Amino acid sequence: MSRAVLALGLGLIAIASAESSAPTAGPDSSWRDLAPKLYIQDQTWADINFIKTEITFVNYVRDRNEADVQLMITCQTTGDDGLEYCLTFEGLGAFHNINALIKHTTAPDATRDDTRRALVDAIKCGLVPYVARTKLRDNLQVEFTPPTTTQAVTDPWHNWVFSLSLNGWANADNGYSQMYYYAYPGIKRITETEQLTVTGGVSTNRHWYALDSGDITTIARSYDGEANYGRKLSNHLALGARLLFTSSDYSNIRRQFALGPRFEYDIVPYSEYVRHKVYIQVIPVAVYNSYFDTTLYNKTSEYLTKNEVLVGAKLTRSWGTLALSACGGHYLPGFARNRLSLHSSLSVRVVAGLSVTLYGGYDLIHDQVALRKEGATEEERLLRLREMATSYSYWASVGVTYTFGSAFANIVNPIF
Repeated sequence: MSRAVLALGLGLIAIASAESSAPTAGPDSSWRDLAPKLYIQDQTWADINFIKTEITFVNYVRDRNEADVQLMITCQTTGDDGLEYCLTFEGLGAFHNINALIKHTTAPDATRDDTRRALVDAIKCGLVPYVARTKLRDNLQVEFTPPTTTQAVTDPWHNWVFSLSLNGWANADNGYSQMYYYAYPGIKRITETEQLTVTGGVSTNRHWYALDSGDITTIARSYDGEANYGRKLSNHLALGARLLFTSSDYSNIRRQFALGPRFEYDIVPYSEYVRHKVYIQVIPVAVYNSYFDTTLYNKTSEYLTKNEVLVGAKLTRSWGTLALSACGGHYLPGFARNRLSLHSSLSVRVVAGLSVTLYGGYDLIHDQVALRKEGATEEERLLRLREMATSYSYWASVGVTYTFGSAFANIVNPIF
């Protein structure tokens, strides 16, 4: 058997060597040399291989510095849970004065094939001005199909959208098992000036451990709900309100209700959301808490007032993406019971072929008003069954990618 495998391996190596020594049949350079070089910066998990297969009149490159055109693909969720794709074309070098933005909206029930074919059609339209600047324009054909007469669309749902998600997960072995399930209903209504979202969730997380001292079974349940209303007052200003409900065994919260207004000022006009959003939110909140067990502050229930300020920015540029946010809040009176949360993500191309991705978050925590007065057992601490006192928490992720070699990426091979 091993001899047969060895013989097969040697045969494959011989075939590969023979093929590599023979001239490689590549694309027809007589026109490929004239085609624009396209660099795609995708943030939507689009089917890039399908795009390369369907659009063959450009050269795809891996490095922006090699490109004549950069295409940035981003998307936003629409009011009916569809997607609005934004295709931003930026001309480079000899095409520096040609830029365009094309938007395409997909229905919530659109299949992956529907979406990728629609993106291909939109990308073809966006590439026409660049190809028209080359000698390939004589091979370019433009077709026009007159739109059919359509009647005004009547929406019987009046922009209301309803959804329900159910998720479950389980794993087990001889000494451990876990079952988790989660239900997530949602209601949404979004218009040009107003937005109303109502979401919630019910989750149960069951663990079973087989220990020398005996079996341990834990069940943690949580319930949450949130309603947000917002109205755009201008291209920079929005006003809204928020209502929250929470119940959590882990956090010692039997019932929590929070209600308050929400103010947002966007330094950059809302109309420029495709490239950037820089905003400030002020969120005062009135809170009622009811606890399962007496807290460190000897409370079984209480009314609280909390102030929050959120500052955030999200930028999408040709060099990459950057998102930053800082949220500070404190319970009144005074500032002693406070929390500061910092979150960031950065994806950037440093030099040709080298890209860096960073994610991170840090919380300074001094507002754990629901901590149990009663100390936790050793099992509860080790298995994280209760929220424990802490003054900080953080998480971080970093990734570095470096590629080199051929700048072209035209070929698609679907094997394996």
